Amino acid sequence: MLQFSGQVYAQESAEKVVASTDVEATMKSMSFTYRQAMQAADPKAMHSMVDKLQQLVSSVQVVQFEPKRQTILQQGLQEVQTQLNLVQQSLGASDIKKAKQQLQEVIALKKQYHKERSPSIWRLLFGSE
Repeated sequence: MLQFSGQVYAQESAEKVVASTDVEATMKSMSFTYRQAMQAADPKAMHSMVDKLQQLVSSVQVVQFEPKRQTILQQGLQEVQTQLNLVQQSLGASDIKKAKQQLQEVIALKKQYHKERSPSIWRLLFGSE
């Protein structure tokens, strides 16, 4: 049975999901794969790219971040996986137009949570609490 779910990756044993050793490089790879998915002309090609995105997100989900940001960053990664699940569902129904619209939501999540990964100079100076 084929499941179009990012949760499949998150539920795999730790041996199958390898933690990213370079989160920045993984994020760049995610950006490149996202662009490829958006350029895909058919559901099968796009499915392959979204599948790769889900694997990349999973590799970052097992990374231990700074304790103050761990919860919020994991929440963001889970929201990305949830959105990618919706994309996969649309692709399963061969609705590439809807899948691309849903995939665009990943960029909004990226912008939202990227601020947490890279705090502003003011936040570094004065703290968040």
